[in-house]
Amino acid sequence: MKGSPRVYGAGIMLAMIVSCSRGAPDQPANELPPAPAAAPAATTSGGYDVSAVTDGGSIAGTIMVSGPIQKLPARKIAKDPQVCGTAPRESQKLIVNKAGGLKNAVVIVESVKRGKAMPAEAQNAAIDQSKCEYSPHVQVMAVNSEIALRNNDPILHNVQFFEGDNSLFNIAQPVQGQVNKRKIEKAGTLYVECAVHGWMQANVVVVDNPYYAVTDENGKFSIADLPPGTYHVKVFHEYLGEMTTDVTVASKAAATLDMDFKDLLAKKAAPAITSAPAAATADSQRGAANEVVVQMREIEGVAAGTFRFEPANITIKAGSTVKWVNNSGEDGPRHTSTDDPEWDTPQSPAVLPTADAKWRTPFLRPGETATHKFTVPGKYQYFCETHGQYGMIGTITVVP
Repeated sequence: MKGSPRVYGAGIMLAMIVSCSRGAPDQPANELPPAPAAAPAATTSGGYDVSAVTDGGSIAGTIMVSGPIQKLPARKIAKDPQVCGTAPRESQKLIVNKAGGLKNAVVIVESVKRGKAMPAEAQNAAIDQSKCEYSPHVQVMAVNSEIALRNNDPILHNVQFFEGDNSLFNIAQPVQGQVNKRKIEKAGTLYVECAVHGWMQANVVVVDNPYYAVTDENGKFSIADLPPGTYHVKVFHEYLGEMTTDVTVASKAAATLDMDFKDLLAKKAAPAITSAPAAATADSQRGAANEVVVQMREIEGVAAGTFRFEPANITIKAGSTVKWVNNSGEDGPRHTSTDDPEWDTPQSPAVLPTADAKWRTPFLRPGETATHKFTVPGKYQYFCETHGQYGMIGTITVVP
């Protein structure tokens, strides 16, 4: 998909970057302007009408996961210890209390066309980056509004938003107190990741009406002032997925919605994470016939970046296939394997024997794989679109 913004690093002087999207760069701002106090418009740009709700009902309940819960692995902290510390941090992807209540599930009533106004907090969404953590981890924002991204740390953070499998935008924030804003014009779920500190992850759910809720630490939620009717309700959870159901809301009455995500949890399988040997070779990483496996993995203690291709340099015969495996861990970041001048940077240039030999994989989540067959002899230099500027670069030499 052409046109995703990209960030250009500058070696040791990464802290001098402000942004790298194609076009005018983002400028750092030290203060967020106060939220406007204007009354909501009678009709929103998404076709939702704001009107008084005198006969509204409500939906309330509990989202839970029954049965035994396997704790997800802790997140390793492997960079900038003076700010981030060194102690492992608990996973934020699956938080369930002793009674099975599921925290951070987002309950969304879909296709509501009229009702109460959008809450101010949804129209003024923000993500703070403090001590190498995103806050909040899960939040809801209104479509066609801006989200503010603030770096409270005295180190470089690089905020990347994903819309499905595509990178929506990517902003470098090297200055403490820097704030950048982005308008989100499409409803849906967004995944957020720091390209420098892969354990920093968050989720933003973009809605076109104000009838939503995020479950608390007990899995409880409540949605009030909903006009009477039958609605399609979706419950999204970042790790377990989605469940949907229909709910009928009567005038001035409370409808109950309880959901158990145990079946979705049962379908989850932790990706097979394997560590490549330090002195990996093409032969030792060979998979099926004429296939070479390259790991995308975390390398601890590397000053210029923590993610690498292993082996980084291979020689294969024409007609062979390379298979990339994201082995960055359960809470690891997404990676690509890309050799396309459209997506390169000064720190990670694309090298190809011929222009038509280029390729680009999707963004691979932990445990996912992608393959590419090489038929044109010559030298290739490829990179991860997110981490190439921090040293995640590989070479492939194809011989006849």
